[in-house]
Amino acid sequence: MKYTYDDEADVRTTALIRVMALFFVGIMIIAATTSPIATGTKEGERAPSLEGKFYNGSAWTDFNLESYWDSEWVEGDINGQWVVIEFMDTDCPYCVQSAADMSSNSNDFSNSDSGWDGAIVNFIASVAELNIEGHDSSRAEMVAFRNKIPDSGETCAKSDCGTRPGTAHNFPYIDDLDLDNMKKWKVSGTPSYYLIQPDGIIAWSSAEHQGEDLRDAIITLVPRESA
Repeated sequence: MKYTYDDEADVRTTALIRVMALFFVGIMIIAATTSPIATGTKEGERAPSLEGKFYNGSAWTDFNLESYWDSEWVEGDINGQWVVIEFMDTDCPYCVQSAADMSSNSNDFSNSDSGWDGAIVNFIASVAELNIEGHDSSRAEMVAFRNKIPDSGETCAKSDCGTRPGTAHNFPYIDDLDLDNMKKWKVSGTPSYYLIQPDGIIAWSSAEHQGEDLRDAIITLVPRESA
């Protein structure tokens, strides 16, 4: 059998190889120049997971922080829902003092009935038991603090939990008495606050803005209709 060399087939094969080579070079360039968003607790990083049982007024159930995220959200979209996470301890005097601010902030920014014309902000408290003498917490103490229950027999920072400043909180409290979340987020003290975009990216951290108020951060960073 006589073999006949096909010039056109050879040209097509060579062209295909070149196209594939250019394609893979392009993929490599994109991979080299595109930096994936790191997971961490600094501004601009993707928020780590937050785990544990949470109480929302009725029972303790599994919590999933990722259920709040919207991967399709784009900056400036007022329809996306933001998240504020407070790391706190019910025996921390500063947390007790800031309870009133958390009451007013959650009431003002978590629903449109308050007159807030910006995106909804969801509030979450991750409650730790710091390794400090006298900081002996429990789920019963967390509920008494959250719901501001008077004469519950639970003590928060050496006072009746029901006498703390502010109104009852209507947002979830996560059990982090084992400090797993605090360690994962590398939180050094309480209270600490994080404001997170609808796509899960940290927009603001109190650790990076000493002296700046959470309320001011929300007003500045969360998109509004009037802006």
